[in-house]
Amino acid sequence: MSRGRIKKRQAKSLHGELHFERNVYECSHCRGSLAPLDKELGLGPHEKMTRCVVKKVAYEVAQASHPQASKNLAHQAELDVSSAECARVAEQYGKIFDKLQREREKDWVAPWTLEKPSAPPERYPEGLIIEADATTVLTVSGEENKMVYCATAFDADDRVKKEPPSERPMIVERQYCASGVDFEDFRERFKAFVQRMGVSYAGMVVFIGDGAPCLWNLFNELLPNAVLIQDFWHVLERLKDLVKEIWGKAGVAKGLARKWGDALRASQLDVILNDLEVEKKRRRGKKRKLIETEIKYLITGRERMDYARFEREGLPIGSGAVEGTCKHLVKQRYNLTGARWKREKIPNVLALRLSLFNEEWEEDWRNLRAA
Repeated sequence: MSRGRIKKRQAKSLHGELHFERNVYECSHCRGSLAPLDKELGLGPHEKMTRCVVKKVAYEVAQASHPQASKNLAHQAELDVSSAECARVAEQYGKIFDKLQREREKDWVAPWTLEKPSAPPERYPEGLIIEADATTVLTVSGEENKMVYCATAFDADDRVKKEPPSERPMIVERQYCASGVDFEDFRERFKAFVQRMGVSYAGMVVFIGDGAPCLWNLFNELLPNAVLIQDFWHVLERLKDLVKEIWGKAGVAKGLARKWGDALRASQLDVILNDLEVEKKRRRGKKRKLIETEIKYLITGRERMDYARFEREGLPIGSGAVEGTCKHLVKQRYNLTGARWKREKIPNVLALRLSLFNEEWEEDWRNLRAA
């Protein structure tokens, strides 16, 4: 390194605009430069904000639109950060966080060797419950709406009954996985996710989904011995929709929907199938095809619909946890009024949100500072 030269610089800090001079050292061979004070302040080569300010901006854009994040920063921290600067931080640091997360995931699925064993799981659950689903993000004109695949996992012991008792216990601790790229990308991230959650050490593994074939196939491939549960409420809603299509608002419809709902929860699927077979013989055309489709759907999913047994064993029969994940992790940020996304931008903010939801935010920023 050559002897340092004094150069001027300015940047936004938590205490206002900084104007300062610092030593910049340049390498005579590669022409690279180093400014120790810049590194101490967390300033990149062309960064206009200190690392502490960037962290606050990233936190806001992870939860609010860029214009709203700009307003929040002005109101809560008296920081003058434009909407365009918020967008730049979301893109730049979203990519950095995405890379950090994927590097960690490689460690969980890396082949085990004596020299470098795979990363140990974060949990050793007696019963591991995993739920997965997909939701859509509204995209700009000319691009198809984008699917974002989500999963959440938790130990069965982390389900706590509420007081007073309710249908849905509270989950006190869980982790999240998601991909805004495509299903193949989600598949690879999901493989790392279940290893992180201790799937190889669990006494029992349960997977709950709403019936998407790609998810059943994924789990059959990765964990063929897992207990598979088809979301009860999704099946029930299908049956109610069928009743409306066949009988409309006739008086028999309400009674039949109630009868089938009770039979479904009691694992008496034959009661429903027998009624459908009888009705199929009486119908023609579109209604007959609807009944045939439903019969095939129920027979195919029979083993995943043994709800009476699942409830006796204390297992959840609904995928409410992952539906909440889709709502809070994805829709709450992406589907704001009037929001339309470029598909390439979706993974960036998702990476920031995953860091927050998985409580890795502070660790990720420490890793950035040490890098």
